[in-house]
Amino acid sequence: MRALCDTLEYEGYLTQGFTSGREAIAALREQPFDLLLTDLTMPDIDGIALLRACREIDGELACIVMTGQGTIATAVDALKTGALDYVLKPFKVNAILPVLARALATRSLQLENIQLRESVSIHELSRAITQGLEHGEVVERTLAAAGQHSYVSAVYLLVPTDDGHALRLAGKTGSGAEPLESAALLLEGSGELWVDQARKQLEAPGDSDPRVLFAHPFDARIGVALPIVAGGKFFGVLGFSSSRSQQRISPGQIKALEILARTAATAFETAALVTQLRRVNEELELRVRERTRELEIANRDLEAFSYSVSHDLREPLRAVEGFCEMFRAEFGASVPEPGRRILQRIWSGASRMTQLVNDLLHFSRFSREPLHCLRVPLREIVLQTVARLKEPLGERQPSVQVGDLPDCFGDRSLLEQVLINLLSNAFKFSAGRDAPCIEVGALRQGEDIVYYVRDNGVGFDMRYADKLFGVFQRLHPQEAFEGTGIGLSIVHRIITRHGGRVWADSRLNEGTTLYFSLPAQIEAPIAGFSGASAASTGTRKGL
Repeated sequence: MRALCDTLEYEGYLTQGFTSGREAIAALREQPFDLLLTDLTMPDIDGIALLRACREIDGELACIVMTGQGTIATAVDALKTGALDYVLKPFKVNAILPVLARALATRSLQLENIQLRESVSIHELSRAITQGLEHGEVVERTLAAAGQHSYVSAVYLLVPTDDGHALRLAGKTGSGAEPLESAALLLEGSGELWVDQARKQLEAPGDSDPRVLFAHPFDARIGVALPIVAGGKFFGVLGFSSSRSQQRISPGQIKALEILARTAATAFETAALVTQLRRVNEELELRVRERTRELEIANRDLEAFSYSVSHDLREPLRAVEGFCEMFRAEFGASVPEPGRRILQRIWSGASRMTQLVNDLLHFSRFSREPLHCLRVPLREIVLQTVARLKEPLGERQPSVQVGDLPDCFGDRSLLEQVLINLLSNAFKFSAGRDAPCIEVGALRQGEDIVYYVRDNGVGFDMRYADKLFGVFQRLHPQEAFEGTGIGLSIVHRIITRHGGRVWADSRLNEGTTLYFSLPAQIEAPIAGFSGASAASTGTRKGL
């Protein structure tokens, strides 16, 4: 035996010889070996019994038997028991070396198959991460993946209780799985200390110290325990019981179990995030339903208010206007001049109030009407609107330049109202200029098309630009320019409902430019055009 060991070591093999089969079995229990080379005839135990005992300890152990010419039948029995090959005695070294090489190659393939099976189980568990499974489904997949590892007789998955002070058994699998003592699963004190130590060892660079994984404070039926930690959060403990002794669990097996625990931690973290997201979505849907109910109530109130305004409020205003007109027609000649001025102020106030009510109803209608979105030819609408606004002006008409205006996608009637309001403002505020000039055009700003209406009118102070689009907000006195101050509010409401934005740039006594943008729509491709860059528009106030 000594001579054979020395010869094999000379050929590059690391060998250990035993004169007793029982010594060999005891050594195999304590440390791993790749190959067993044994004689069939031994004093204390025969070769087949030794082979059977060693295969029970390590099912992938490569076994080769040596036999004489007269015991070939016994060698065949050894092959049936699990030996990979046999060698006839006496033999030369050149004859046994190919047999050893084949046996070790077979063992290597078997170990690769085991690693592949374990990798597939981890891959199946990793799919739970992308599928966003619930906590219970992750538990089932983790147990199934852990049960695929070699020499695992039992798997235990422990998760924290609701109060976080202890662990509970979430599931177990394996032929050797037994009920655990709940009293031994306390997480406080030694349990917390172990989790912290194990986590630091697993996260440390290089190989971790496996002794921490064996020296856990939980139930003694758990041989190896690994913490399930992801993102600094503790999700539980993955425990294993092995058919092998602690000394024979290799670093590679510990590493495989560690990878499984890390994968399970990521899956639990994903499940927790998915659960949290679903809870947030449910809360959001509840809030949306509540807000929808509130909006429906507000809309009903608005409808009632609109009805009240249109009937109950306008009726007395019409009466005031009518009686003032009748009084002037019948008794105007006999009323002194101061009285006629007072009467005129009453009539003007009633008329302005009527106009304010009509504008308010108009604003309410634009806020509630549904959108009917189609392709809108803006340039055509601008030309028609300019023609209508110029018609009553006679000879004193402003110069209006209409550039390339790409079509857009929106509600034609509402966008037509936007252009009417913007152009009416431009006509009104530039009317006092010696050479009133208005320009309508478009420019590109990133992916958006921005339309603008520019005039050389009186302008306004940009410090008050935030009031420009408010309801009934005016930046000029009533006696200088007529109107109720609701036109730009309607523009802002319509553009906002289309998903766009509107803003202004102005200088006192130099003019004003009002911009609005609309989101691009696939249904309505934007025609190409040339225009100024967005940088030439000056300071803008976003709404």
